Amino acid sequence: MNSFNKIIAVVSASLVALAAVFTTSCSNNTESNLTCNYKVADITPKDSVILAGFAARKGLSIGIHKPLESRCLVIKKGDEKICIVSNDLMECGTSTTDLWREEISKKSGLPVENIFIHNIHTHSAPRTGGWCAKEGQPNYQYAIDTREAIVSNAAAAILDSTAFVPFTMEVGKGESYINGNRRDSEGYCSRDCYVVRLVDKKGKPMISMVNYACHPVSLNHASNVVSTDFPGFAAEVLKEAWGGEIMYFSGASGNSDPCDSLSRLASYAEQKGYQLGNDIKDIEFTPVKDNGAFKLVSKEIHLPFAADTITVELIEKHVEEIIQWEGVSNTWPKDVKYWASYTVEDIKNGLVKNYLPFNIHALNIGGVVLFFTQGEPFMEYQTALREAFPENHVMFFAYTNGQNSYLPSKEAYLSDKYSYETKEMHIYIGAPYPLSDKMPDKYIESICQVTEEALAQ
Repeated sequence: MNSFNKIIAVVSASLVALAAVFTTSCSNNTESNLTCNYKVADITPKDSVILAGFAARKGLSIGIHKPLESRCLVIKKGDEKICIVSNDLMECGTSTTDLWREEISKKSGLPVENIFIHNIHTHSAPRTGGWCAKEGQPNYQYAIDTREAIVSNAAAAILDSTAFVPFTMEVGKGESYINGNRRDSEGYCSRDCYVVRLVDKKGKPMISMVNYACHPVSLNHASNVVSTDFPGFAAEVLKEAWGGEIMYFSGASGNSDPCDSLSRLASYAEQKGYQLGNDIKDIEFTPVKDNGAFKLVSKEIHLPFAADTITVELIEKHVEEIIQWEGVSNTWPKDVKYWASYTVEDIKNGLVKNYLPFNIHALNIGGVVLFFTQGEPFMEYQTALREAFPENHVMFFAYTNGQNSYLPSKEAYLSDKYSYETKEMHIYIGAPYPLSDKMPDKYIESICQVTEEALAQ
């Protein structure tokens, strides 16, 4: 953690020179109370489908272990609303997520920039894109039905003006040891679990947002059941203990897996979920003294690639260098050629920039920060952000508004244990090139700047 402490110090010194940031006009309005509305839609497949998350998995799904849901929370203050969706899905590309957000916006009238779509990243959920979601393929109808369910549920939650109820907030923090560093058993691991509870006038919990960093991959490639993995079972425990509804949000889980070997047994996912729930069900909650803030700050940052200019010639040379690599996967040469074909086409069509456009957001609600980021950051980033703002309760929601890259930590670029994330994953994520080892400094500085701006009064 030493390098990240140094980064935080540098960032803190530079916060006075904030970059230009787009700020949604969620003005401070102390005359309006916070209200919320919450709706749930079922997104469990009706037929056998191809599951996401494991290249080695074979065949279609064979049953339902834990039904899947799309949960939508809309928070309102004055005339301003923020829509937050959490889906029991693995991931969606940025273009798919943007399409869903635009459809929600058209149906509800809420600006796109006020809509956030998070996926918990379970590797036992159906794919909603790619070849298997095309017409005539197993996931075609599921992709259509799921999009409609998510969009309709969110639009209904936004528009149902009579359903909004007042709330105050409580915050809590606990620990769970179900996770570990997925590549390095001695590497850094964040075991913090942050919670924000929305409570009614009688002090009863209505919605609890739970934020923990661990890949929901208790079920391995040999499992073909549809499941939320461990988050759904943790929610069962917490709903019983706390009352109200539970919204689970995966944190910066890029280098975090369940700490034991993965399993094909459904009971293993249940065990991990129950353990997480029991670890935090008795944490103490502190009421939040609302300071009147309701401010959203959004920014597109430009993460550097390992090459300054992405060209057809660069891609062709890159293919020659990596196609002979062994041990990545059984289909590596085929995967590399396929990646190169569409990347070259995108370059020729002017669709590839010489940086990775990356969107981050910070929402300040009465002094509590909900931070949203695309992609799959490593755990070190959420720890660094929270350490930079120790006076505030900071929720770190990764996998939000599209998956477009892993974000390895600074330490990962210095270790050969993370070669997949630093050198190979772009082939499977669809990025045009690996990110630079200068990316960590850029990302941590940017997320701290956005959060500082959101907290500024």
